[in-house]
Amino acid sequence: MKRLLAMAFSSMALAGFADAFTVTDVSARQRWPWNGLVDVDFTIGGASVADLFKVEVEATYDGGATKLYARTYLEEPLRGPGFNRITWDLAADYPELKVDDLQVAVTVTPLSRAQMDSQNVYMVIDLSSGPNSTRYPVRYTTTAPTLVPTNDLVACAADPNRTTKLWLKRVKANTFPFGGTNSNGGEGDFKVHLSPFYIGIFELTQKQWALVMENWPSVMTNVTYRSARPVTNVNYEDVIGHNRWPDNRVMSEGSYIAKMRARTGLSTFSLPTEAQWECACRAGNTKSLTVSPTTGRYKFASATTYNEAPDVAGTALVGSYSPNSWGLYDTLGNVWEMCLDAFDTIANLKALYGWDGATPIPDPIGPSVNATEKYHATRGGGWSNSEAGYCTAYRRDRGNLSNFTGMRKSDIGFRVAVSPEWE
Repeated sequence: MKRLLAMAFSSMALAGFADAFTVTDVSARQRWPWNGLVDVDFTIGGASVADLFKVEVEATYDGGATKLYARTYLEEPLRGPGFNRITWDLAADYPELKVDDLQVAVTVTPLSRAQMDSQNVYMVIDLSSGPNSTRYPVRYTTTAPTLVPTNDLVACAADPNRTTKLWLKRVKANTFPFGGTNSNGGEGDFKVHLSPFYIGIFELTQKQWALVMENWPSVMTNVTYRSARPVTNVNYEDVIGHNRWPDNRVMSEGSYIAKMRARTGLSTFSLPTEAQWECACRAGNTKSLTVSPTTGRYKFASATTYNEAPDVAGTALVGSYSPNSWGLYDTLGNVWEMCLDAFDTIANLKALYGWDGATPIPDPIGPSVNATEKYHATRGGGWSNSEAGYCTAYRRDRGNLSNFTGMRKSDIGFRVAVSPEWE
């Protein structure tokens, strides 16, 4: 392989919709020592976090007389707004190339809502740079993660797709029944319509917490397995920094969500709302969904068994069991999952949203905390519940907002979401 001698200049091109977004700060640099890879950086501005773009890279040399086309990338050429990096395998496309005046241009083309709805779209956040990082790279792909199977617990616990990479899946716009009881088959207390959003395919794991917060709060402490078990013993304040949502939508400095927003550039990275959580759990099913933790899915633990392997007691490794039809794992059982909303009764929610008995409520974000008791919603049930009725798509529970210290519990965790419609 001949080495690319220099890459002194970069340029950019913009395809269509020029008034809707911008592409700036385009630069390119070869990897050193030279291995045929070129990192191309650029920033997409003026776009919503909901937007997704196809990226194309071209280059010229000989004073612009000769053009090259990038065909081979290390990752799928899909990116969102904000800072981006895409890596071109130049040596794979042009193995004998040797130039000293290569100039690179980036073209981004927005995908339509229909194009995104027609395929599975995943957001992948790389946390591997750890708690001192200033930036966690964000990429997008239409290929689901390849997971290490749980028949090898040790290997599974070290699976990067469960530990150092945070996977979220796009959920397209959806209308569904919210809440319900066994008596009505879980068919809902009122209807909700949600804009598209991304939600974690797993509950957040202990490693994914430690890589941001630099601590291991959970009581499931076996060091061989803890990395891929859900983080627990964290509370609402640890996660978002205050209990004022939605009155205050700024996540407090030092909280998990605030750090993730700052390091990813995703301004609506957060907990899911209660409606988003239920939509993701139901996965298009309008009936009751239930799982029984007594069948062996999750094992009971006590103070003497917290340090055991996940097949002995306590939380399971995330993704240990089959996903729902949308490819989301552990929405029922394992741990109760925090939602963003303050908890309120169904009757009060109907009054708050002004439900007319037919028209779906658009993108509910929960009641003002000033108008409720100091509780937030938790959903899905956990390993400590012996009754199947706790682990359902419609069961609603609450955690005390005003007593943060008392709510760090071994059966409460969370998964994350990115919600484009809030800001």
